Amino acid sequence: MLKIYTEHRFLTPENRKKVFPMLFDLVYVPNKKTKDNFCFTDLVSDADIAIFPVDIISFIKNDKNNFLNSWIHMVSKYNLPIWVYAAGDFGFSLDKLNVTTFRLGGFKSKFKTSTHIMPSFIVDPYNKILGEDFFLVSKKDRPSIGFVGNANGSVLKFCKEFLLYVRRNFINVIFKNPEEYHPFYPSGWKRFRLLQRILKEYRIESNFIFRNKYRAKDKNAGSKEDSTLEFFKNIQNNLYVFCLRGNGNFSVRFYEALIMGRIPVLIDTDVRLPLESKIDWKQHCLIVSENSIIPDLISFHASKTDNELKEMQQNNRKLMLEKLNRMDYFIQISNEYLKKK
Repeated sequence: MLKIYTEHRFLTPENRKKVFPMLFDLVYVPNKKTKDNFCFTDLVSDADIAIFPVDIISFIKNDKNNFLNSWIHMVSKYNLPIWVYAAGDFGFSLDKLNVTTFRLGGFKSKFKTSTHIMPSFIVDPYNKILGEDFFLVSKKDRPSIGFVGNANGSVLKFCKEFLLYVRRNFINVIFKNPEEYHPFYPSGWKRFRLLQRILKEYRIESNFIFRNKYRAKDKNAGSKEDSTLEFFKNIQNNLYVFCLRGNGNFSVRFYEALIMGRIPVLIDTDVRLPLESKIDWKQHCLIVSENSIIPDLISFHASKTDNELKEMQQNNRKLMLEKLNRMDYFIQISNEYLKKK
């Protein structure tokens, strides 16, 4: 059992959306699994690990008394591993001794400090949205690939994305926000260009629904319930799912495809995936470059039997339900820390 030291004063109802994800389960939705694997201690000297309880990005913005650094300095005297959580699309990794940052994305080649990439913790759509049982898609002659989302190839869209990029970086510089700098990447414009290329390939069955904006801002997407159902039905009815990063260098759709038991086709933008030392990601997805997506998808599909593709679908759903849900993800990492003691 992992004994955790933290600052309970910040574990308030107001901070519910900012809390370190593992602590969310311990504090707000405790269950048998949390009680069997984790417990709190009020003594730093008795702890196995120290966790700063809330998102450090939002905390640093209002940390006029430099509390975070003082807290880390105090805990470090006990030689404890320290975990922090950097939320948001961009995040950043805290470059301090004994500190490990948990975040959703970033650039694999640029990580210089201890960083764990978290999956997006997805609620099972079969139970909550579709109201159906999981089923397997059989292999067809042509690979079928789905996509529903923001993809717009206009010059206006490109310019809007660039202006938003400039605005974000200006604000970060003026207010000294701690988020990492991300180079300009017009994700909506890029998606459109890549999807159009796939649409023209007769050897691939493309099932794409283009949105001019993200669903929440697209009036043509219909009600939230209808657009959500349309989104997951598209994933459900295609063997492969097109996945490309958004503002941050990660794809939520990637994890939605996995939990739906489908095969993500992930455009590699220097991403790091969760638990790379434990999970052989080549057994769960197809990772391609922008230029190789068409030949790689066709070749991959041709090389697999129907049974192999069905096994992959089953394993993808199992991976999300048993290893990449919020609590089991942290149990795996915690067990590694306990082994090192």
